[in-house]
This record gives sequence, C-alpha cells and structure tokens, in this order.
Amino acid sequence: MTRSRGVADYGYYPPVNSNILINPSFTVNQRGDVIDHNTSTYGPDRWGVSGISTTGGTMSQSTTTIDPATGINKLLVKHRNATDSAFIYQRVEAVNLLGLYGEEMTLSFSFSNTGAPNLPNVRIYTWNAAGDYSIIHEAVPTSLGNSRWTCTFTLSTDDGTIPKATDVGLGVTIYSNENKTDPAPAEWSVWETKLEAGSVATPFIARSHGEELYLCYRYYQSIFFQATTPLTATRRSTNEIGMPLALYAEMRTNPTFLAIRASGADPIFTLKGDGQKEEFTNPSISYGSGYALIYKGGLTNTVNNESAYVVSVQSGYLQFDAEL
Repeated sequence: MTRSRGVADYGYYPPVNSNILINPSFTVNQRGDVIDHNTSTYGPDRWGVSGISTTGGTMSQSTTTIDPATGINKLLVKHRNATDSAFIYQRVEAVNLLGLYGEEMTLSFSFSNTGAPNLPNVRIYTWNAAGDYSIIHEAVPTSLGNSRWTCTFTLSTDDGTIPKATDVGLGVTIYSNENKTDPAPAEWSVWETKLEAGSVATPFIARSHGEELYLCYRYYQSIFFQATTPLTATRRSTNEIGMPLALYAEMRTNPTFLAIRASGADPIFTLKGDGQKEEFTNPSISYGSGYALIYKGGLTNTVNNESAYVVSVQSGYLQFDAEL
C-alpha cells in the first residue's frame, strides 16, 4: 500500500516573501562594470552611490565582485582619503508599495568593510504626493550573524497622502559606518539586499538574471549601436528626419536621452539619401509606449522616405534614463 507524502517527507521550509528591491544582487550593470562617482550617481542599475562631493577625499568608485568561495555577487565601494561617511541607496517606485502603507516592512542585507571597524547604519525616507520627504527610520540595524543585518519600520508618508504610482514612494539608504559623520571605510561591500512586507527577515532568494534585467529596463536602457549599421530615417518635415527604435521594455515615464560614443565623446551621425549626405550630432527624442523616435531638425539636405538612412561614424550607445 502506497502512503501519500506529507510535509515531513519533504522537510519544512519557512515562507519567503517577495523582494521589493530591484537588482538586489547588483548583477545588472548597464552603465559599466566600474563607475567613478564625483557626485552621488548610479552605479549598478537602480543603486546610487555617494561620490567625492559627499565623501570628500580623492576617489569614490563602485564595482562588483564575485566571492570565489561562495559565488555571491557583491557591490564593492572604494574610497581614498575620505573625510565623511558614504552610502548606497535605492528609490522605490510607489506602484511597488501600494497596499503596504501603514504596514510593517523589513530591510535585510549583508555587509562587510575594511579600513574601519564601524557598523553599518540605515536611513529610510518616505515621500508624499507633493514630493516632500521625511525620515521614518534611522538606526544601526540588528545583527543576524554571519555579516547579515536587519531593521523593521512602518511604511508611511510625509503627510498621509500617497504619491502617484510612478513617483518615488520610499528611499532606502545603507551607510558604510555607524556614525555618519566619520570618514568612510577604504573599502566596503554590500550583498543580497532585501526589502519585504512583514516584521521578519526571510531568506534571500535571487530572481533570475533575465527577470532582474527586464525590471531594470523600466528605469534605464543602454542600447549599443555599431558603426555603419543603418537606421531607417523618415522625413518628418522639410529639414527634419526621425529614426524609430523599439525599446526593450516600456519605461516608467518619458526618459531623457543621450547618445554617446564608446570612447566617451559625442557620436557623429551621417544622414544619407538621394545621393546626398550630411553629418549631425546630438539628436533629440520623442517617446511612446515601448518605442522611441530619435529625430534631428535643422538639417540642410532634404531626402525622401524611401531612400533615407542614418549611420554612425563611430560605435556607441543610446541611453534612455527614467530613473526616480
């Protein structure tokens, strides 16, 4: 007689809440593997890092590294001669917090540093519909052992008014030392960050890299273009052409747009058609749901829709930014 299997046969596993943070393992790096931060700017997708203007000193840099013993990906932040504390942060879009206002939430993360014996610190900001923010939690987190830390707070807003879905709803900041006025450590690392509903830190389980990358596309996309690869150009008016481009995903809001050369200078594009050609730089953008129209006005040549195309003299990137 065959007995049906129960929980005891498979072992008991505690519940695991979903992670509200995006790119919590820092595996998506559309802006590059190593970032120098003069101001507080983004490093790995969705994560801001304090820069020289905040920490003082002569260097502030973020990169990621894989622990050879565990295979865990870590965000590594380096400073040289820092005179003030340092931090990383993520701003959470309000649409990911709907239904949680007034409820307890828990942040957990792993942390280590060198060059100073300080403990980490956490600051949680909340926003309201007018864009005003206030601190709702600020404290040294509780140690869970094995370099793991946690804190619990109640999600609220500055004046009780919930922000619009596409606005900032919450700011999560992890500081590199207990006393935020002390100099930053020479090096410090954070890994396996998690923000979840409830008052208990549940185990960290990473999403697949493909899922994480797609979530990041809502806020930032960097699309590589190869030199001499043609882009279809359509005449929009007498001296203006447009180049339609499908994006990887629909973005949070109309993004800002920047075209950069792989070496860092502005790329030069060439419009060709009707036996004519004309060089230009710094095109503009018109954005729709899941697509962008890159356009350039003030051109000298007029070309017809059937023959016009654009190529770049150099390889580079089209960057679309809708960060919070």
